[in-house]
Amino acid sequence: MGSGTVQGKMARGALWLMLLTFVDRGLGLLSTLILARLLTPADFGIVAMALSFVFLAQLLAAFGFDVALIHKQDASEAHYHSAWTLNLLLGAVITLVSLAAARPIAIFYHQPAVFWVLCALALGPLIGGCENIGVVAFRKDLEFRKEFRFQLSRRFIGSAVTLPLAFYLRDYWALVAGTLAARLAGTITSYRVHPFRPRLSLTEVTSLMKFSKWMLLSNILGVLKERLSDFFLGRLAGAHALGVYNVSYEFANLPTSEIGAPVNRALLPGFAKLTEPSAVLAAYTDSMSIVALIAIPVAAGILAVAHFFIPVVLGLRWISGVPLMEVMAVGSLMMVFQSSISAVLLGRGYPKIITQMNFVFVLLLAVLMLALVPRFGALGAARAFSLTAALIMPLYLYHLRRLLGMPVKTFLLAVARPLTSSIVMVVCVRSFLPEYSPMMATLNATLWLLSGATCGAVIYVAIDALLWLLVGKPAGAERALLDQVIPRLARLVPRRQTHG
Repeated sequence: MGSGTVQGKMARGALWLMLLTFVDRGLGLLSTLILARLLTPADFGIVAMALSFVFLAQLLAAFGFDVALIHKQDASEAHYHSAWTLNLLLGAVITLVSLAAARPIAIFYHQPAVFWVLCALALGPLIGGCENIGVVAFRKDLEFRKEFRFQLSRRFIGSAVTLPLAFYLRDYWALVAGTLAARLAGTITSYRVHPFRPRLSLTEVTSLMKFSKWMLLSNILGVLKERLSDFFLGRLAGAHALGVYNVSYEFANLPTSEIGAPVNRALLPGFAKLTEPSAVLAAYTDSMSIVALIAIPVAAGILAVAHFFIPVVLGLRWISGVPLMEVMAVGSLMMVFQSSISAVLLGRGYPKIITQMNFVFVLLLAVLMLALVPRFGALGAARAFSLTAALIMPLYLYHLRRLLGMPVKTFLLAVARPLTSSIVMVVCVRSFLPEYSPMMATLNATLWLLSGATCGAVIYVAIDALLWLLVGKPAGAERALLDQVIPRLARLVPRRQTHG
C-alpha cells in the first residue's frame, strides 16, 4: 500500500473520528450539563472517588492489546482470540479486586456512600472485558466509517439511559447507572457490528506480550496522569473540591478530548503502516498543523469566557471552578501536542520512550500536587497539572526531533500563527467582557457569553488569515482547509443556479 494512499485514509479517518468525537462528546457534555444542574459537586465527587479506584484497578489490564494488534501487521485470528481471552480474564480479576477493596476505599475517603457506588462500578471492567475484540480491525484496516458507527451507537444507547435517570433519580446513582449502561451497550453492539466471534485461547500470549509489556507500564502511568488528582483532592480537600475539579477539567480538556484524541486515534494505525521516514514526518507535520489551527483557539476561547461560561451553563454552585478552568485550559492545550507526539512514536514502535516520558510526568505531577494541594486545594491541583504539562513539553519535542528528525523550529512555525492569533483574541475578549456578578440577570449574562464567544471566533479567524496572507500564503493548515472548502462551495453554486 503506497504512502499516499495511507495518508489519504489517515486524513479521512481523522475527519470521521473528529465528527464522531464532536457528536459523542456533545451528548456526553449535554449529560454533564443536565447533571450539573440537578446534582451537587459532592455527588460528582463521590462517583469520582469510586472511579479513581476502578481506574487504578484497571491498571492490571492496561496491556493495550488493541494497540499490539494494530502494530502487528501480520496478526492472525489466534492473536485476536488470545487478546480477547486476556481481556476477559483481566476484567474478571479487576471486578473481584474492586469488590474486595470497596470498604477500605470508603474508609480512606471518609465517605460511606463510596462503598456501594464502588460495588456497582466494579461490574464495568467485567462487562468491558467481554467486548468483541474484532472491532479493533476497524482501526487497523483504516475503516473509520465503521468505527464511527460503532462508537456512535454506543454513546446514543448510554445517553438514552443516563438522561432519563438524571431527572428521575436526582442523585449520583444516575452517573453510576449511565456509566454501566454505556459499557454494556458497547459490549452488546460490538457483536452486532463485527462478524468475528472470539473464543477462549492463550496460544499467542507470548507474542502479544513482546509489545504489550511496555504498553502496560505506559498505560499505568497514563491513568495516573489522569486520576492522580482524585486521590490527592479526595483525601485532602473532600468530595466537593474533587467534584468541582473534575467537572472543570472535563470542559477545560475539550481541546484534547474533542480534537487531539480523534486525530490521534486515526493517525496511530496509519503511522504503523507507513514505511518511509519522510512520509511519516510529512503526515505528522500536516496533522499537527491542522490540530494547532483548531485546538489552540478552542483552549484560548475557554480561558477567555470561563468566568461567564461556568455560572451561565453550570450554575452558581460551580462558580469556584472558574480559576480552575482558566488554568487547566493552558495545560490541556500542551497535552494535545504531547498526545499527538505519543501517537506517532507509538505507531513507529517506540512504546518504551512513551513510558519513560509518562513516568517523568507522573513523578513531577505528584511532587507538585504534594506541594500545592494542601495550600491551595483544587486550584493547587489545577496549577500542578498545567505546570507539569509545561515543564515536560521540551522532553516531548526532544524525542520528536531525535526519533523523527523534526526540528523544533518546524514545530514552532506550525503553531506560531494560531498561537499569536489566539493571544490577540484572548486579550480582546477579556477586555470586551465585563466582570461577572451574581447579581447580573441570567439573560444578560447569557448574551455576554454568546457575544464573547462570537467576537472571539471572528477575531481569531481574521488575525490568522491576515498573518497567513502577510507571510505569502504558505502551504499548511490554512491552505489545506481552503483546498477542502472551496471545491465544495464551488459545487454548490451550479445547483443553486439550476434550481433557481
